[in-house]
Amino acid sequence: MDLNLDGKQLANAYCSICHLKPDPGILDKGTWGEKVLPDMRKRMGLFLPEDFGQPLPEDMDVPSGIYSKVQLIKKEDWEKILAYYLDHAPDTPLPQAEKAAPTKGIPGFQASRPDFHRIKGNLSTMLRIHPETGDLWLGDRLKMIYILDPKNGFQIKDSVLTEVAPVDINWNEDGGFDLLTMGRMDPSNDSLGMVSKFWLEAQEWQSKELLSGLIRPVDLAVADWNGDGKQDRVVSQFGNHFGKMSLYLSGSKNPTEVILRPEPGARRAIAVDFDGDGNLDVLGLMTQAQEGIYVWLNKGANQYKEKAILRFQPAFGASDFRFEDVNGDGHKDIIVVNGDNADLSQVLKNYHGVRIFLNDGESKFEESWFYPMYGASGIEVGDFDGDGDLDFFVLSFFPDDSQDPQQNLVYFRQNEEGGFDPFVLSESIEGNLLTMAVGDIDLDGDLDVVVGAFDFDDLYKGASRSWKPFIFLENKSK
Repeated sequence: MDLNLDGKQLANAYCSICHLKPDPGILDKGTWGEKVLPDMRKRMGLFLPEDFGQPLPEDMDVPSGIYSKVQLIKKEDWEKILAYYLDHAPDTPLPQAEKAAPTKGIPGFQASRPDFHRIKGNLSTMLRIHPETGDLWLGDRLKMIYILDPKNGFQIKDSVLTEVAPVDINWNEDGGFDLLTMGRMDPSNDSLGMVSKFWLEAQEWQSKELLSGLIRPVDLAVADWNGDGKQDRVVSQFGNHFGKMSLYLSGSKNPTEVILRPEPGARRAIAVDFDGDGNLDVLGLMTQAQEGIYVWLNKGANQYKEKAILRFQPAFGASDFRFEDVNGDGHKDIIVVNGDNADLSQVLKNYHGVRIFLNDGESKFEESWFYPMYGASGIEVGDFDGDGDLDFFVLSFFPDDSQDPQQNLVYFRQNEEGGFDPFVLSESIEGNLLTMAVGDIDLDGDLDVVVGAFDFDDLYKGASRSWKPFIFLENKSK
């Protein structure tokens, strides 16, 4: 249509078709003009002479349909949108807002980094603490699970070979476990992921495939959603250009897949009766373009109704969330960390960090607290100091290495006023932190923390140093 719309009006019309319209201030001029906006233009089927000589989407194995083969916008209108963003974007990324500086030293915890005295890459993709034994289960990108004994200096007491990189686990009552393996860890549309059942037979681990063809899955939730007394599974299939949030309901023969949302970026799901009707619902985090917290309400007969709880702009970088009663009013709140920084806009973002959205008692959520933290990627919540309220540990996979003190792992201890005091480790940590687990490792009644290392140099250049795959934070508050 030949409407005389300006750049902002056109952005409101075009950008909001696929996601929330981002404000120009979220990125700097260079990132908009050289990275993000050219890709958005090509997705709308508008190719310009400046694109000649560059790889086409199909040359980069992008599936058909992601980039339109039909031009969806006129060149003149695109130029108005481009000018709107470049005119209103800052020259450089905006700085973080003022915040309480973290204190060095994490109170109540003793930090150590076990050395296994062998040359091996720090490529931890999964950490879990067994709730009964306290054993640490460590998944490695090199297709292995190590079961480590904390009572004996984390010596390897057993190991399990896996098909591909393990990312999540659910222990069964019979001593076996269900394992989620990812497939390719790098951005991919491959469907190599699977859920497998493992059990011991004659002291040897045996396995059977339960679900296969999963698109780069990252999270496994297990509960009885259809009320038949059997385990059902929600798999967050992050994918890349393709992906989905899927519920697999138990049946007499094969599971029935219910696709809750057929889009990439599914990150985590939690089983909860959100609307209080007696049926388990699915509360989940979607990232990528349609970032937000969604609930899929169980209406019975394998029918689920989606409702958006919180929505975020597409560069927000949502990475993880929890559903807990932070302020002790009897209503569960939403805690979100956002810091994914691996796509087209790899610049420091002042809106990365940790946020609390308080529940008003009617399942409406409003942001009440924000702590800026570059690259915030994972969170664990618990009463770590034993005072009756909740505290957080947050890690960053994409920190600002120039910050002093280093802020790739921050402990937020809730104070008497309901605020949070930040603390960091006394010593700097080499390498990137990717995974985290909380549990009672030493079985003394309090919560310990384990943080897994994932070093890019070990991945791309090969291991050259002693294997130190995690940091152990032993809780000494009791």
